[in-house]
Amino acid sequence: MPKLTLQFEGRILKEYVVGSGLTIGRLPDNTVIIDNPAVSGHHAHVYCDGGSVIIEDLESTNGTFVNGQHTTRRALRNGDVLLVGKHQLVFDPTAEELSAPAPVMPGLGDTVYLDTKQHRALRATLEDTRAQAASARPSPKTPAAPRRVGILRVVAGRADQPEYELDTHTSIIGGSDTALVRLRGWFKPAVAVAIARGSDGYVATLLGGKTLINDEPLTRRHNLKDGDILSVSGLTLEFRWKKPVPAESAA
Repeated sequence: MPKLTLQFEGRILKEYVVGSGLTIGRLPDNTVIIDNPAVSGHHAHVYCDGGSVIIEDLESTNGTFVNGQHTTRRALRNGDVLLVGKHQLVFDPTAEELSAPAPVMPGLGDTVYLDTKQHRALRATLEDTRAQAASARPSPKTPAAPRRVGILRVVAGRADQPEYELDTHTSIIGGSDTALVRLRGWFKPAVAVAIARGSDGYVATLLGGKTLINDEPLTRRHNLKDGDILSVSGLTLEFRWKKPVPAESAA
């Protein structure tokens, strides 16, 4: 059974079974909560894909590193060390037991940039990687069109509002107080589905409970398409692209 062991300055804080997937971040709706200002609200998530366990960065401020190398997505191997903020998570694909948890080091405020010698070097690596990727892209001859924004419309079930705009890097559907789409009722998963916004669309990832997309079980990542129907713990949602506002209307 794969697990991650959370460590800080050589001390083991807590161990987590990967299971169907987990999120790492500063906000309380994450599975691995690291209350430290160097960690983004939703920093990264880990999930099983076939026979592999995948770590994926959620466009965090300070980046996610595996064995000292910046990564956006990669398969984990035995003994890999994930660096999230100033905390380490050690991956073990064959763990059987979990030890008693210890409190996670507290932090304050919004996400801040790390400023230690080691992390300045890691930040430099991250910025170099991003700069190289940016320079490799051809210069547009015309201004780039604004990124489309997706929405979730409530089709059936209890919800706080009739539709939700997916305008952040990661939107959560679940029973947590901080979820964008709050699941109402007893025994709802705190985090059921994470919807990550990328440059070319949205990707839904199952993190807890049972979810159907177009009447098919969501078991892996799913690239959302206009008109997709999500059924999450008694709530039915339709994914749609938000219609652009005409220039004369916006004036």
